[in-house]
Amino acid sequence: MPRLTMKRHSPAIDMTPMVDLGFLLVTFFMMTTQFSPTELVTVTTPHATSEEKLPEANNAVVVISKDGNVYFRTDQAKHVKALGEKLNTKYSLGLTEDELTKFSQQTGFGMPLSGMKQFLNLTAAQQKITAMPGIPVEDNHNELIDWLIYARIANPDVRMVIKGDKATNYPVIKKVMDTLQQCNINRFVLITDTEAKPKI
Repeated sequence: MPRLTMKRHSPAIDMTPMVDLGFLLVTFFMMTTQFSPTELVTVTTPHATSEEKLPEANNAVVVISKDGNVYFRTDQAKHVKALGEKLNTKYSLGLTEDELTKFSQQTGFGMPLSGMKQFLNLTAAQQKITAMPGIPVEDNHNELIDWLIYARIANPDVRMVIKGDKATNYPVIKKVMDTLQQCNINRFVLITDTEAKPKI
């Protein structure tokens, strides 16, 4: 009696749905990811045992370098543009609509307002290599007050944050805190690095 043999076929796997799923995931992450802004200056924050995490949005950050220079950064372009419009009006900076748009695209500021128009007219490459001397915070010329006040007008829900270098001289930190109090800002956050809690 003849023996019947069946041919074995390997199953065909359709990879199209897997490829579609991969592209959907890539598209999702590309559209929802928020990149952190470029740092204005390298700051080594002091250590603390607090574990509370700073929310990613609605922050106005006063950055203080180890040299004592003060910088300012806030998020959301529409709020930054509104801030620029207020500063433009008060200081008669003469910024055009194009310059205000460039202002809203900046990741932060660290110069006297008198040099703002000139800075905004530099190319992106020139802006990266231009050293920012910091926002004036002297008693007779404190521009940080207006940055803080107008940032709160542009975004009433903004959270004030201080990010200071651990090597910064205390009088500069105190000057920034005094400036916040001059603007009736009595609640603010200090950014620190986490440090392991001591074991008991």
